[in-house]
Amino acid sequence: MPLTASFRGVTESEIRIGITSLDAEMFGFDQGDLAAKWQVAVDAVNAKGGIHGRMLVPFIEVIQVIGSVEAEAACVRFVEDEMVFAFVGWLREDNELCYTELNDTIAVNANDVSEEAINRSNGMLFATEATTLGIELNMIAAAAAEGVLDGKSVHVIVLATGESMVDPLVAALEAGGATISSTTIATEVSDVPSAEAEHDIIVQRIADDDPDLVYSAQSPELTAAALLRAGIDIPMISSEASGEEYLNFGVDPSAIQIHVYAQAPLRYIYEQGNPLLEECVENYNNAQITDEDGNVELINVTEDPSLPGNLSILARACQAVHLFTLIATAAGPNLTNETFLAAAANLGSIDMPGMTAASVYEGKTGVDDTPMLKAVWDPDEEEFIPVP
Repeated sequence: MPLTASFRGVTESEIRIGITSLDAEMFGFDQGDLAAKWQVAVDAVNAKGGIHGRMLVPFIEVIQVIGSVEAEAACVRFVEDEMVFAFVGWLREDNELCYTELNDTIAVNANDVSEEAINRSNGMLFATEATTLGIELNMIAAAAAEGVLDGKSVHVIVLATGESMVDPLVAALEAGGATISSTTIATEVSDVPSAEAEHDIIVQRIADDDPDLVYSAQSPELTAAALLRAGIDIPMISSEASGEEYLNFGVDPSAIQIHVYAQAPLRYIYEQGNPLLEECVENYNNAQITDEDGNVELINVTEDPSLPGNLSILARACQAVHLFTLIATAAGPNLTNETFLAAAANLGSIDMPGMTAASVYEGKTGVDDTPMLKAVWDPDEEEFIPVP
């Protein structure tokens, strides 16, 4: 059956996609040639015959990591001038809504995305990273695997903005062997004194409840600080692995009982042998990308701080392009918004670069299901360190 022009941005021979990569040089990050990371990822797909014989045609722009002006300008260019089928790139600050909400265009973001962006995107938004809910579910799975939840009563705290997460979180905790002693919905306030005052009240309820564990799905540092102020010594479980978050609220993590779980470092996944990530790195190194001085840029797989930190951005590019390719391939030769979304709804478990588990199905936006790792507090580094 010959290919036809099936949709905007899809011709007999090509699929047009818009790509943005975020430039964080203003913060001192050297990630090498940003545009080249995405071009090499696209070239790898085309070298294997494209998607049902159609070649990916990328339009790539590097934009500032902060703000929306450049992101919106790129969106207008891609949608109105280049007539792309989809956005496949890296964005922050809900800027993907220009594609999904305003222009009825599929977006695959190489980042995590907010619940608001998901709700406003009419099912057209996909993300390589786990959503807020996904991260918490991955954390609960890790705690359950370690036996931390088995037979324990848990007091659950979420902010009002995350109330929709309560049912799936409770279900996951119970599946992991826990019982729920109580659930608290905390008001989300902008000023710290008010937030601390509310959490002081919440921890008194926790004391009355007397659970075995406290699980604060959002802002656990506020809960930890309130428990310390009240002198209540009940263990916590948390996915917040940033030491700075706790220290900023006067919490010395070595002074509390807390089970922290963190996402597996990309370097660790590479070292363990992830075929798609290895292929991604090999493709880039083989492309012999040079800087303005003629030096060949190689991927810093050991994440040596003296070298460009380019492994993460390369992984983002390969992940987003790979995810788009998987779904578009499953959609078949008649590629449209409708067939793409139908394919995504039924794809299920998938292999992804830099992930040990991933899936996409109806209602699931972020694909990363990689189990989290137990993290231990390092007082010298003032950070939680994942332990493989």
